[in-house]
Amino acid sequence: MNRDDWRHCPRCAGPLEWRDAGHPPSLQPVCQACGFVAWQNLKPSIEALIVRGERNATEVLLGRLGVGPARGRWDIPGGFLNADDRLHDALRRECLREVGVEVAIGELLGVFEDEFAGSRIVSIIYVCRIASGHPRAADIVDRVAWFPVNETPDIAYPAVRDALAVLRERLQA
Repeated sequence: MNRDDWRHCPRCAGPLEWRDAGHPPSLQPVCQACGFVAWQNLKPSIEALIVRGERNATEVLLGRLGVGPARGRWDIPGGFLNADDRLHDALRRECLREVGVEVAIGELLGVFEDEFAGSRIVSIIYVCRIASGHPRAADIVDRVAWFPVNETPDIAYPAVRDALAVLRERLQA
């Protein structure tokens, strides 16, 4: 949230001021009337690095973004978590929505920091395999393709590039 986005408390409509709050203190919008804190937390996303093959023959499924500022670049299926989401349920939903497949969720590859639309986010990335279905472009993705893990195209987001690097290291070990 930009400092100019909110000027009034969502609870009592009192004026907000940015001041230190929390432990450790960090700048947060705090209501001068009722003390409500509009916490500015990182936004979590859940993402799937869908793989097939083994060791040197491992391939990753990527979708080319058809909309937005990263249009034409490649990404993995995923999305922001809703307040009532369960991690694995949300991951399955996003894979079905963006690339049309049901996934078997494997190990947690890692948690990576990134930025999306001017907000800091945390990307929770799992290694998955296709359980059923055939990959197809859907929603924000205009093309899907398998790529050798060592020969990926222009990746849209640093967190995905970092996740691919971690996967490559694990495959070499």
